[in-house]
Amino acid sequence: MITYRTQFPLNPEHHIHRVLDAGRVWIANSPHYALSGVLAGDPEIVDGTRFSLDDESMTFRHYEADEQLASFRFEVSDSSGVRWVTEVAAVKQDDKMSVSIQLSADAEQPLEKLGQGKAPYIVKVLLRDIGGGKDGALTVSDRPYYLDEDEVALAASLINGTAQCQLPIVYVSANNDNSAHVHASQLAGWLAGMAHVIVEPSRDFSFRLMPQVYNENAYGGAVAIYWPDGMGKWSFMPVNQYADPKVMQGAITAKLRNSLLYQRLKSQCRWGYIQEKVAKAKLEALKASGSDQVADYIELFDNEIAAKDEEIHRLESEIARLKYGSFNRSDNPIQDGAIALISGEPDLYQAERLALVMEALVAARDSAEPHSRRSDILSDLIEQNCSNGERESILTTLKAQLRAYKSMSSATRQSLEGLGFAVYEDGKHYKLIFRGDERYSFTLAKTGSDFRGGLNSYSDLKKRLF
Repeated sequence: MITYRTQFPLNPEHHIHRVLDAGRVWIANSPHYALSGVLAGDPEIVDGTRFSLDDESMTFRHYEADEQLASFRFEVSDSSGVRWVTEVAAVKQDDKMSVSIQLSADAEQPLEKLGQGKAPYIVKVLLRDIGGGKDGALTVSDRPYYLDEDEVALAASLINGTAQCQLPIVYVSANNDNSAHVHASQLAGWLAGMAHVIVEPSRDFSFRLMPQVYNENAYGGAVAIYWPDGMGKWSFMPVNQYADPKVMQGAITAKLRNSLLYQRLKSQCRWGYIQEKVAKAKLEALKASGSDQVADYIELFDNEIAAKDEEIHRLESEIARLKYGSFNRSDNPIQDGAIALISGEPDLYQAERLALVMEALVAARDSAEPHSRRSDILSDLIEQNCSNGERESILTTLKAQLRAYKSMSSATRQSLEGLGFAVYEDGKHYKLIFRGDERYSFTLAKTGSDFRGGLNSYSDLKKRLF
């Protein structure tokens, strides 16, 4: 049973043999394995080198010809009879290097429960000793990426799936006090090699980001996982059990780890691939030597490879079926006990529809008989859901601008456009259109008569939009 799987780019400035050395260092520096003493002596490692001691073994494979390949396999059995197998395979071509890490477990005797095991520490060793490579617009790391205020376009590309990243994006949004709900550095360490952790700089940043990502950005302390190529997202809200940051971090890590089990590894980043390449190279060399006694063996070997390829194809088809079945279930990730409402109207600002629903619920609760079933259900719905959106922020800024409105100064225009209003000249008036929806257009006099004129315009805008 596969319990852990990931793949990511490595720093291509290093030789492929560094991957083998990272495997040796991983075991040599561990206090948990009997082989640590053997590998601490820096023994020579070539293709086919194997070490074994007690219930542990480690095998290294290395191939360099038309491509550079390096792989190692570490096996250990625990006290309960479970065999844990870690396979690491890397390929380097041109100016790119990629690695895959896979952990699997099996037992000879039936077990009531088999845990996933810890994420292999080799991931951290690879990132420390070799370094992560470029993954689209980002570099693979075990540290979070803190966005600057002027990186809205980068954030949009990461969320929209156009940044050419193969790893998922974990987007950590800012609370109203501009802090993160989770411990971003700790989360990035937990997700090393599995995802990029991106931290939003401020609450205002999310307001500016929203129109560029079709309202799909997490906000107000929420954290969202965005899958590569825009395949969907999974959101975690800082309410209920996720009000505890550690619980939310654990849930995010578990979701990513389980989802990545279904990803398809690059064909060159498989332990079996380098085995086949090495074996074929040796057979070709034997054949080229002129020996006439290997033809039958080569035929048998090719048949075996064909059978393995057929089995691999079958398993990959099954993985694809499970993968798409998983995404079909998670495209609308509704938590247990939640209620989904279908709407054809998108939010014009963050949490617009949720705020309206919450207002209606509050009004219904206030009119309900106290201590009645209706009142208890409505109170629970209000308590369990938050509507911490953009409405109050927009209204506060809008009122401040229109209270003293005399004319369309450059500062006033810039402020209105920052809120999402397009400003057009229309004869003796200005025409305002809110966030591209022409159903909601308003007129504003080019010169204000007195302070009441600006406040009247504010009142009209508030009634129609909010």
